[in-house]
Amino acid sequence: MGVPIHYCLAYSPAYKNTRLKAMTMTTLRIHAILFLGLLSGLFQTPAWASDDTVVSPPESPPARIVLVDQSVIWGEVIDIREGEVVVETQWLGEVSIDLTAIMLLESDQEIELLTKDQNKFALSSLQVVEGEVVLEDEENLAVDELYVANPEEWEEGHGYSLEGRVTSAVEFLRGNTSTDQFNADFETILRSQRDRITVRGDYAETSAVVLSPEYDEMGEPVLDANGDQAVTKDSTPTIDNWAIVGKYDYFLSNSQNYLGVNLGVNADRFADIERRAYIGPYFGRKLFVDKTYQLDAELGLSYVETDFIERGSSGDDPAARNASDNYFTGINLNFTGETELFDGALNLYLRQTNILNVSDMEKSIYRTTFGLRFPLLLGLEVAAEASADYDGGAAPGKEKLDEAVKFRIGYNW
Repeated sequence: MGVPIHYCLAYSPAYKNTRLKAMTMTTLRIHAILFLGLLSGLFQTPAWASDDTVVSPPESPPARIVLVDQSVIWGEVIDIREGEVVVETQWLGEVSIDLTAIMLLESDQEIELLTKDQNKFALSSLQVVEGEVVLEDEENLAVDELYVANPEEWEEGHGYSLEGRVTSAVEFLRGNTSTDQFNADFETILRSQRDRITVRGDYAETSAVVLSPEYDEMGEPVLDANGDQAVTKDSTPTIDNWAIVGKYDYFLSNSQNYLGVNLGVNADRFADIERRAYIGPYFGRKLFVDKTYQLDAELGLSYVETDFIERGSSGDDPAARNASDNYFTGINLNFTGETELFDGALNLYLRQTNILNVSDMEKSIYRTTFGLRFPLLLGLEVAAEASADYDGGAAPGKEKLDEAVKFRIGYNW
């Protein structure tokens, strides 16, 4: 016996209204989304309408360098000089790499290479494999034969390069004692493949102004127009000296050796030196030639002549006695050095001149200058410098040793 099943269909106006409202809201949302999508599409530029919408991938660095330790450096070769290649990298900036540390270098840059024998190679690309530059139509070139990349005219044997610097130190003090101090020096070097010309000079002057109160014959203070005690200003020079040195060097077939001649003239009012001049030839050698460290040594002869200032008649006071003009021939020994520290952030330099009086060693002359330079920007630099000058033939009553510490600011080119 089956069980009857009854279906009941009920109609409710409230249900109808609710369903219609839901359908209406859904339809409105869909239409709104479609409308906004269409509207945004109207304001967009089609991809086919402009090439500006095509974003090119970033270009890869033109050079790839694999070192002997298997590390890889990407960048742009900007220089090859003194056994090193300088690469501009994206994250590390300029990086200097010893050529002997490179196992493979591949660069699609056009480059000119100049060898130490003044042979030039123009390459459309650069490839270095295990210590050799790969050449298409010639035998490969050993990297230790390279002198420089993209050489300047003077490096090819045409003309000169010019470099130099000028620095100064100025001090003005005002008070009970007023001091005006001025010191300046310069150095300029003309250099070619055949020779080198160097000129250096310095000048120093200091004067002190002392304010002294005035008194009358009775010991009473003298008053000025304002009723204040009158003072007298006395200006007294305390330093007055200058020096200039010129050198000419001619490089021999081995460019580390050279022949030269130097000429120096200097004066020092408070050392009673009216004029001292020396001249002589020498043989020089570059003991160290490196991008970060250079040292030259020179050995030769010098003729030295000194004229002293006349101070009056001789007497018991050594300071009042005249020194006799003199001259001698001596041995000249010079050292000039420079080195870079902390990747060029600090420059250490040394200049030493020794003139040995072989007839009387106690009257020899020694001059040493040691300093630190701090490069700033746009060619500006600051320096701290110490110097010691020993004059064994100083005038009677004068100190044989002069020492100074100077702080300078200057410009180099």
